[in-house]
Order: sequence, then structure tokens, then C-alpha cells
Amino acid sequence: MVTITEVMPKERLDRYIEEAARVAGYQEGFGVWECDLSHGLWWAAYIRQSTKEQAENDRIGEYLLTCARKAKELNVIVPHEFIIYDSVTSEHLGRPGIKRLRTELIPQKLITGIIIPTLGRLSCDDHHRLTFEKECCYYGVEFVYGDAPSGMDIGSMFARSGMSLGNYLRVKTNRESALGGNIARVLAGKVPPGKAPYGYRYFSKAETDSRGRRKILEATWEVDEIDDTGVLVWGTPAWVVQMIFNWVGVEHRTQYWVAAILNKWRQDYPTLFRPLYGDNWVPKTIGEICARECYTGKGVYNKNKRVPNPNKPLEDLTDEIPRTLLRPKPESEWIYFDVPSLTTKELYDSANTILRERGRGRGKQGKEVEALLRGRINCPLCSWPMSVKRKSNGKVYYYCRDHYSSTSKNPCSYRRFIPATWDEQIWSEITSMLRDDAWVNRQLDVEIERARSIDQIVKKEQSKIEQNEAKIVRVKQGYDGGIYSLQEAKDKIANYQDMIGGIDSEIQRLQTQIKGFTPKEMDELKEALRILRDRNIEEATFEDRMDLMARLGVQVYPSEDLKSRRIKCCLSNSNTKGEQVSVAKVVSGRPYRSRTCDTLIKNQLLLSLPH
Repeated sequence: MVTITEVMPKERLDRYIEEAARVAGYQEGFGVWECDLSHGLWWAAYIRQSTKEQAENDRIGEYLLTCARKAKELNVIVPHEFIIYDSVTSEHLGRPGIKRLRTELIPQKLITGIIIPTLGRLSCDDHHRLTFEKECCYYGVEFVYGDAPSGMDIGSMFARSGMSLGNYLRVKTNRESALGGNIARVLAGKVPPGKAPYGYRYFSKAETDSRGRRKILEATWEVDEIDDTGVLVWGTPAWVVQMIFNWVGVEHRTQYWVAAILNKWRQDYPTLFRPLYGDNWVPKTIGEICARECYTGKGVYNKNKRVPNPNKPLEDLTDEIPRTLLRPKPESEWIYFDVPSLTTKELYDSANTILRERGRGRGKQGKEVEALLRGRINCPLCSWPMSVKRKSNGKVYYYCRDHYSSTSKNPCSYRRFIPATWDEQIWSEITSMLRDDAWVNRQLDVEIERARSIDQIVKKEQSKIEQNEAKIVRVKQGYDGGIYSLQEAKDKIANYQDMIGGIDSEIQRLQTQIKGFTPKEMDELKEALRILRDRNIEEATFEDRMDLMARLGVQVYPSEDLKSRRIKCCLSNSNTKGEQVSVAKVVSGRPYRSRTCDTLIKNQLLLSLPH
């Protein structure tokens, strides 16, 4: 049976085999059909192409011709079923064809020998080549190369080692050349090759030179998509990206909420709200979009690399070693390029900070074991977050995972278990700090400052209206003076009026968010916040508590004897800029609205907590 992949259809490979046998004049011995494969007197032929470098060329015919000529020279027969083709890189032996040879044909002695057209078709790694050759020698199977001595004498072995190192250098050079070419492309003002991120479209201009080669003149990422006035089209990928950052970074929405609302809209509008992967939005893709820094207008190339995970056991050195870990390269190797921005750097940082803090303490077992301090209580010795364990008696404990890890090279020595009864104790201490009225007053100060900021923005928007009205006057004067035709004047005035209408809508939206307070309204709002705070603390569910701990950034550092502990959170460092936490925004639960201040709460949006 011939190993076939999508790179080479079976009919095309059969045609190559027939033609190679005909040109070599060995139709009776190469690619023979209907052989009795059980007596083990046959030979095999192995050919390989790399999907990255050679899948598009026709060198497979040359490889088969070399094998057919070698088979004729050796006077051996190669059945059609024993011509094995792979389309996988030469960096490992974890290929379907090689696995078939090593697990079936060679150990079961179904073949007497194997022909390989060139040493590079087997492997570019000398250790892998030696392993394969030793297995062949152990089972008494001959191996013959078309471009290298095949004996086991010192001279032949030394020659093959030198050629293997040359093949390794060739692969390494090709990879470095490809990377260098892409870096030079970015430095020349073009974006990297490949598919553009969600929200962008890849656009390029090219020309064909005198030698028939395609030369890229321009390559950019364009926003997908904008209308004639430069505004993102509703429901398109770019609009979705912008809304995701607003929902997460401003409104503190969860990934589940964002995915649910996008899926609902997609059902209503099937042609819009296209997901990043598949047919539906999932929470994971929301986090992936928020993690892409290119949406701020600065793309980065050559930033990360894939590396193997050293904590996973290594079974076979010749097999493909998965590179499952994404690790950053030195910042000196990063290459920046400009792209259209879909969000601001501040909003990008805010969204990722919120997702990172909200995700702390929510492990895979979070739904099975309710542990409030999961990922928030740290080992007294190594300071790493402790894991959760539920024993057979039903009691839950925190323990240092590094101490009990079988793969850790320098395990932590702390072996004590901390009971989960600490959850209620820490929660009690956090809520006692929240009940301090100083935090209510601080929340009001934050909202008053926010009102002032919005007022300044409104004034700036109003100045834009005045500027556009002045432009309309100048256009009318230009029409009267004969500078503009009637149609040109109408188009310009209509454009400025549309801009004024958009600015008016933005001003109305800002003014509905917040307003000023009278002394009486201030007292009513303080009392409403106190009632909200107390009720939410008393009625908080486990999920509410988890969300509060995430917003506060709670971290617990116990002593080794567990007789004392230090709690670090935003509330405990109120003098540090940027670390103050507003009560209305950190205490989750159902909003409370009294009759006396119902209108105030609707207008201020202070008590509507994002979930």
C-alpha cells in the first residue's frame, strides 16, 4: 500500500511510477502489481517531499527514476505496494511512511532491503539517520542510497555523517533565509505575508519581471470594512473588533456575554457578525482578539516562537517533538510595522487587564470544587499560587503543587495543606474593608471627576460643530464668489452637515451618561450606595464573590506556620494612584433602587454592574 496525502493524488503517483520504470527499462521489476507480499524477498523504495519546500515541484519523478535504476542495478523487485511516499518535513521520523517501515515492514521482515534516492530524503538529522540504519542492520534489512555510499565501513559511515550535517545546514539556511526575507519585506514598508488578522483584509500589488518572477510592490492590511465617510460598517469584522474592546475594556463584559450577544445577532443577521473560527462565537476567541496588539495600530513581526514543553515526558527522540509553548523572542528581534488602528492602546491595556484579573482563580475544576482563593493564595516558601484538592472525606484544601510535582527539578519543600475554611475568613476581612464609608465617598469623587472629564469632551465636540458651521459659511462665500459650482457647494455643505449631525449624536450620548449633583441629590446617592453595598455583600453568590476577588486583585500570603497572613488588594493600598477600587463597581449583585433616587441612578449608571 502506498502512503498518499492530499499533496499527491494516487493517480498522479501511479503515473510517475509507470514512467520511471519505463525510462529505466525495468517494467518487470519496479512498481510490479499482484505480488505475493508474504514471503519477504521483496525490496521497498522510499521517497519524500517536504510540504513546505517541494510539494509544488515535480522532482518526485526524478526520485522514482533513481530508485528504478538502483533496483535494476541490484536486480531486485520492488512491488507497487512497497513504494512509499511521504510529504512531511525531514526534521523528524514521525512520518506515516517511515512509521510503516519501522513498525511493520522492517521488524516483520516483509522486505529484504530498501532504496532511498538521496540521503536528504530520509532525514536531515544525523541521529535520526543512524537510528534508522541501526534498526535495519538489527533486523538484517539492507539500505541503499542513490547519492551516498551505503556500506557499514568507517569511510562510508563518515561520508554519510558529513552529508547529513550538510543537509541539516541546508534546512537551517532555508529557514533563516525565509525569515530574513520576511523581515526585509516588513522593513521595506510591507506587512508580513499570510492571512491578515480578523478585522483586516490583506491587499497587495505585484508585477511580473522579465524572468517571470512575481515581485510584490505593495502589501498592506486594510480595514474590513469602512464606508465612504470613513466610518466602520455595522456588523463587519472591524466593527465587531471595536465593539469587543468597548464591551470588555469599558463595560467590563465577560467573554461569555460577548460571545452570546454576537451569536444572537448572527442568528438575526446571518451575513454579518462573522466569527473568527467556525460557525459560532466562543468565549476563547474573544480573548484571542483582545490579546492582539496589532489592533492598536502597531503590528509586530518575529515576536514569538514555538518551543517544546520540557515538563512533558520525551518518548521517542526520532519522533516529532510538539512545540506547544509560545515564548517571546528578545525584544531586540521584534520588527514593528504600522497598520490601521481599530482601538486605542489604553483600551487594549484595560481589556487585557480585566480579562487577566477575571480569569485568576478559575481553573478547569472551578465548577466542581468551589474554592474562592483558587490561584490567589500563595505558597509561603516558593510564592507560587497553590492548587486545590478535595479529599475523599469531602474537605477541600490548598497545597503547593510544585512540592508534589514529579517533573519539577527543584521542588518546593512546603508540604502543609491549608484548609478551605480560609475562604470565609478572607471574605469576611475583605467585606469589612468594603463596609467602610470612606469607599462610598471615594466612589462619588471618582464619578464627579468623570463628570468633569465628560464635560470637557462635550465642550471639545461643541467646538467642532462651530468649526464645521464656519466651513459651511466659507463654502457659501466661495459659491457666491464663483470658486465652487452649485453641485460642489451642495456636496461640501451636505458633508459638513452630516459631520455636525454625528457630533450632535455623540454629545447627546455623553450627556445621558452623567450629570451634576445638588447637595440633596448627593446625600440621597450616598445612602443608595450604602444600601447597595450592604445588600450585595450579604446576598453575593459564589460567582459574585469570585468576580469581586478578581476586580480587587486579592492575593493572600500566609506565614509558614499559618498563624498569620498578609492580604494584598486594591483596597489595602488606597494611596496608590490607579489602585483605588470603587464600591459600586467591585461589589457585584442585583442593583438596588430606592424610590427617592430612582431617577438619579438611571441617569448616572453608577449601580449597573457589568457581568
